[in-house]
Amino acid sequence: MYGIFGGSFNPPHNAHVVIGTLAVEVLHLEKLYVVPSYAPPHKTTTCLAPFEKRLLWVKKAFSKVKKVEVVDIESTLPTPSYALRTIEWFEKNVGKEICFLVGEDALSYLEKWYRYRELLGKVRSIAVYPRYCNKPFEEHARSVLKDLYSKIVWLDLPIIQLSATRIRERAKKGLPINGMVPESIEESVLTYYKGASVNGGP
Repeated sequence: MYGIFGGSFNPPHNAHVVIGTLAVEVLHLEKLYVVPSYAPPHKTTTCLAPFEKRLLWVKKAFSKVKKVEVVDIESTLPTPSYALRTIEWFEKNVGKEICFLVGEDALSYLEKWYRYRELLGKVRSIAVYPRYCNKPFEEHARSVLKDLYSKIVWLDLPIIQLSATRIRERAKKGLPINGMVPESIEESVLTYYKGASVNGGP
């Protein structure tokens, strides 16, 4: 079984790296593919760093993590970058034993995912990493997914309170972000967002 860890990574931060590292161990993945979103359907482009820059940041952030490969396949797929299209690409080109890694907050808007039941039908499991205490969206997920809820796997990982929005805001003000993003990308992230708008979402 292999994993897919997608996101805007705007910017990637240390929580992403910890989650990816531990997910490989906990889920016994053969490989985890980290997939930066080319054109996120639910994000404004106002504060979105260029895809090439985010891709480079992610590659540097995960460069020392074993069994992780960063791929740019969403730049070759139709936009917006729906997760279903990405999963279909992996199903065709890599294999069908897919574990899709998502943050707990994603469960709050499952019904807004593009053709979400079809998506869930194509994966072996949806691995959910925690962002809150007490699983506040569990009942909502059960209600929406019904029989497909059995595909949800709750990961026993530490809750790390790091926000890409907060990092962008701090960088815009010229405040330090050390300890929040990998050291290898810290200067580049700080420089980019200091000169860019940070309004427009997490």
